Amino acid sequence: MVDAIVLAGGGPEPGLPPGVPNKGFVAVAGHPLVAYVVAALQRARGIGRIAVVGPPALQTVLPSGLLLVAEAGGIMDNVVQATRALGNSGSVLVAASDVPLLTGEVVEEFLTACARQPSDFHYAVVPKAAMDQQFPTAQKTYVTLTDGTFCGGNLMLFNPRVVDRVQPFVERVIAARKKPWLMAQLFGWATVMKMISHQLSIADLVTRVTEVVGISVQPVIIPRPEVALDVDVGKPDNLELIRHALEQRGRP
Repeated sequence: MVDAIVLAGGGPEPGLPPGVPNKGFVAVAGHPLVAYVVAALQRARGIGRIAVVGPPALQTVLPSGLLLVAEAGGIMDNVVQATRALGNSGSVLVAASDVPLLTGEVVEEFLTACARQPSDFHYAVVPKAAMDQQFPTAQKTYVTLTDGTFCGGNLMLFNPRVVDRVQPFVERVIAARKKPWLMAQLFGWATVMKMISHQLSIADLVTRVTEVVGISVQPVIIPRPEVALDVDVGKPDNLELIRHALEQRGRP
């Protein structure tokens, strides 16, 4: 069984209703976003315990039986905090709290794909073609590689024994994701220029990240928009797409 972590931390953002701790608590179709994600994990075969990281208000919107962990700071700080609380030596799945279209079936599909490609660190990526087919007006940031055009998903699977090595690297990637000069410090200008000119392949990227971090990494291509369509309060069109889809689907 794989234990799971749901990241529901972070403070309020401009555009959130008054009194809402963070976007994971935004109610859509009658339920907070984080509740949909937890429900998907509970339905997925192969998921064991679930730890949810966030503010104390989580206990008012989630069912009992979950491990609630106080948030500790940034994204990776919260991952480390929850990993230690779980005390699991096996692989751990991490999901964002703002992907309410996630389903148990999609989680199972991701875990199956990870099992086919053993690695210390798996990260979901979604082809643009899959996004365009189901949500053609969705606003996402895409990267074009020689293998295709992709956006990042909101699921990752990792070996807890490497989390201390991964943490500083992931934090730097998050800080540099829209700043090419910082990205160049991580990967080198040759890699950045190949990416900008669309001459970089997934294999190139895997090789370079493995060299930099010293662990095995594996992007997992999964043609499931549910993994990538997250809520951004600065992009109301995405929220409306999600609201419509959830109203069509019904309760979590």
